[in-house]
Amino acid sequence: MSMKMGIKEFRERLGEVARGGEPVQLTDRGRVIGTYTPLPRMSDEQRRRSLEALEDLRRVQEDLRAAGVDTEKWLAEMGLDPWGVPLPAHDR
Repeated sequence: MSMKMGIKEFRERLGEVARGGEPVQLTDRGRVIGTYTPLPRMSDEQRRRSLEALEDLRRVQEDLRAAGVDTEKWLAEMGLDPWGVPLPAHDR
């Protein structure tokens, strides 16, 4: 069961709540208006693997740049921004 917290208290304790890792039901005058659900924490192994994958990606990007590939242009042609997020239809 998640704890309940008023908006003002939530705002004042946001850092503590975020680090706590437990869902919090947000209330306004005693009525639940929403739920804050923190993302699951990564284990040390997951963090290590994520950092390794990031390094692999950086190496691939460097190799592509060295080969003269404009990765931003290439992604834009596929309808993606530089981070791989789909561009809005009007930006394509």
